[in-house]
Amino acid sequence: MDKVYLTWWQVDRAIFSLADVLREYNPDTIVGISRGGLIPAVRLSHILGDVDFKVIDVKFYKGIDERTEEPTITIPIHGSLEGKRVVIVDDVSDTGKTLQVVIDEVKKRGPRDIKVACLAMKPWTSVVPDFYVFRTDKWIVFPWEEFPVVVRDEGVYSY
Repeated sequence: MDKVYLTWWQVDRAIFSLADVLREYNPDTIVGISRGGLIPAVRLSHILGDVDFKVIDVKFYKGIDERTEEPTITIPIHGSLEGKRVVIVDDVSDTGKTLQVVIDEVKKRGPRDIKVACLAMKPWTSVVPDFYVFRTDKWIVFPWEEFPVVVRDEGVYSY
């Protein structure tokens, strides 16, 4: 599968773009999906004026195109979402299965409204985010993920 490597600068620009549209929505709470969604979610919380922040951990991927059968919540959301405007944040909406599990979990907690924000979206996803920055059919390598390392004869490391 083709890959695209994003820099910190590109990710930060994408997060600021999401923040611009999320200001109009004026969320009460941001729910960051661990692991990939945590950095964008925390950054959005700060940019939007320290919006209340919650975490949920969902395991689904084992590697590139390697998944478990279904996503599983391993760390549930703590605290109330009753009557709140909630934004669920993840790095990418790929299959949409993780996002659907989180949306269903958030709905159980009685929010007034739910929106989904992702940096990227795959064309085949079953959950199209309310807010996203770009679409791609490539495997995205974010700067907080493990980059493949090549050792050259000169001892220089690169990716």
